[in-house]
Amino acid sequence: MKRVFVLVGLAAVAMLVTDAEAFRVTTADTGGADVELREESPTSNRGTNTEIASRVSAKSLGASYDHQALIYLKFGVAGITTADLLGDITVRTTYRNTNLAPSRYQDMTDPIGPNTGWDYYLLDPTTAGANWDELAITPSTAPGCYVDGDYTTKPIYDFLGDLNPGLNYLGRQLYDDDDLRGGHLSVGGAFDFTLGAGSLLHQMIEAAQGTDHQTLTIVMVIAHEADNDNTTQWINFNYLFNPKEMDPLNADATSPWGGMSNANDDFSPMLTNEPHIPEPATMALLALGGLLLGKKR
Repeated sequence: MKRVFVLVGLAAVAMLVTDAEAFRVTTADTGGADVELREESPTSNRGTNTEIASRVSAKSLGASYDHQALIYLKFGVAGITTADLLGDITVRTTYRNTNLAPSRYQDMTDPIGPNTGWDYYLLDPTTAGANWDELAITPSTAPGCYVDGDYTTKPIYDFLGDLNPGLNYLGRQLYDDDDLRGGHLSVGGAFDFTLGAGSLLHQMIEAAQGTDHQTLTIVMVIAHEADNDNTTQWINFNYLFNPKEMDPLNADATSPWGGMSNANDDFSPMLTNEPHIPEPATMALLALGGLLLGKKR
């Protein structure tokens, strides 16, 4: 049994060594911001809200409500080093609510297709308005956002259906069952989109570091369109994440992170190369192993 504890202790030490080379930049750090923009409220600012989300719905397609929402995340990237850019970088958000059941992201209608997920876009840091103010931004003023009142299309596209000026497509990450507990994705669980060295994200971080404001904006939009065959499950459903303002997290009896504090921004949107915050039981085991290793020495 002592050998087991010693091995666990060594794992704890290894984690600490890794942390010395790790980094994270959250939306709560200098230059950071997170906000949800809703096209049906073109002049409304939601910068102080405790939720960020995306959803799609259009009355013209038979839905009961017109809605198009997307997420803007802004990160101060001045402190990201050349060494950091040589490795993977993860865009991390964390689940907010307990209602993200499999039917909300799995295709349940024949022919069965892939899960839904999120599309990621980068705003060119040299675009006018790229260093937007969280307490002032609205759909009408947001760089890269086009408000046209057509809820069958997403506001990342212009009236011709082209991607809005300043936006660059980064990629798509689909939902999976990794954090499925108690019939839903766990509150506080991580939704990670990881990109390798040399990616467009890495390149844009370098470009942002050459601007006066040294910030980079990532735009997140739910992947499915308003016109899809999962109408009872995907349409007008709010796909939610925790912004930095969400503290503590919502209660979730089946989640190891339910109700936890976000005072240290462990669950705020971030750019990082760190693993997600361990479950409390894992942390306790690592701490015990480290303590026993110290005593053995």
